[in-house]
Amino acid sequence: MRLALLIQDKEYRDAFIDSITDSGSEVLIDVISKGDKIEPDALIVTDAKPADLDAITFQTIKDRIVFLSNNHFITPNNNPHIQLFKYGSISRLLAEISDAYNSWQGIEPRSAIKSKIIACCTDSDAFSGSRCTRIARQIIYRQGGSVLILPLGYINEHSVDHSRDINNFARLMYRVRKGVIPEPASISYTDSFGISRLILAQGRNPIAYLDQDELTALINGLSTVFETVILDISGCYRAENLNAIKNSGLVICLETGRRRINFEEIIPREDGEKLRIIKVDEGSDEDPAIDEIIGELYGIGDKDRYQQG
Repeated sequence: MRLALLIQDKEYRDAFIDSITDSGSEVLIDVISKGDKIEPDALIVTDAKPADLDAITFQTIKDRIVFLSNNHFITPNNNPHIQLFKYGSISRLLAEISDAYNSWQGIEPRSAIKSKIIACCTDSDAFSGSRCTRIARQIIYRQGGSVLILPLGYINEHSVDHSRDINNFARLMYRVRKGVIPEPASISYTDSFGISRLILAQGRNPIAYLDQDELTALINGLSTVFETVILDISGCYRAENLNAIKNSGLVICLETGRRRINFEEIIPREDGEKLRIIKVDEGSDEDPAIDEIIGELYGIGDKDRYQQG
């Protein structure tokens, strides 16, 4: 990837270059000024504002330019990658710049990986998030690979402080509608256990308000860049989520007995073989049950488990 940096803030520019160099990324950087010749294969990265360009210039280079903004809350437009928050992490900036570069160059997204989609259902959303995390950790321990937890409930319990960028999800859905999913690093964060979650703001979960076509497109898109996607249903059994459950490869239902939910009615009879029900109470031990289910799903026997240990 080749970048042409047109950045007036020299201190920021130098730090930006140093960060790219330290990251080990294969990026060729040209530092340019106004009026300089720009190589035809270089994506322009600038701290200027779109309004600083005249209409003719903007139309000429709009597909090959990324604006770095001081504004953390950037409103998406026809090109959701045209403006990036300049003080985001270098890994995220590089991922989004790379995505914009590939889109401009017409480079096809990488080949889709074969993903496992697991729906995690409960009769009490108070512990749904912690159970999904437990399942994800066990998958990473037993199988490895990239694992994403996707919240489908009305309240998002999978967020961190840096998810203040409320427009990140709007940009993601724009790309989903276009049939292109950005690199995972630009749309998600990964914790110390290796579990990934989308960058979403705390509170109301925008995914819970997608219609069926949008939700299906989102899940299908994410399954091309993550090897396992865990759908955290979180007690939200709206029609769109029921359809997502039906289309999952495995459905894990955790019953506490607090509320009566007949999971066998939720899962179509012809798909009954993919339903696994785990009883959750004070005397139960969920871990062996979860471990056995994961072993079945990934074809991992006890021998493989002990060898990993």
